[in-house]
Amino acid sequence: MIKKMRWERPLDLNQLETKTVIDEKSEAFKPVDTLSNILRLVHTDPEQASTPDASHPSSSQDWINLIERVRAAAHHTREVEAQAQEQEQRVQELLERVRDDIKLASEKVRAAEARAANIQAHAEMRIRAADERAEAAEERARIAEDWLKQVHEAITSEFASLPGLKTRAA
Repeated sequence: MIKKMRWERPLDLNQLETKTVIDEKSEAFKPVDTLSNILRLVHTDPEQASTPDASHPSSSQDWINLIERVRAAAHHTREVEAQAQEQEQRVQELLERVRDDIKLASEKVRAAEARAANIQAHAEMRIRAADERAEAAEERARIAEDWLKQVHEAITSEFASLPGLKTRAA
């Protein structure tokens, strides 16, 4: 998680602004050397930034410009950070939705597998019951056939001695 950092104006920045010395010859403000170096580094002209110019002292407008640039950079940094946090939040929400969808899909798959296993178990029971009924029916048919053979043999053996039956049977 990204921690949002706020830019606060340093306490000694106000003190640095007041640490200027009036040059008696030019009657202009002359900043302390360290602040002049900062301005030279931030200055937009590369030739002026690389060569210190003692004849061109930093003015209060240079300081105001520097502070405005720092504030603008801080503002831009905060905006970028806020956008990054919003993006991260959207990604986290998307990941949470994907996790929920995966969980729901897994539950549906498990339920479907359980139903399929239940259906398969019922189908196997029905198939076994049908096989048992078919075997029982075949056994009954075999027994009935045996009885029919015995009845046929009894009829032919008992009625074979009758004289009028032979002529009809032939």
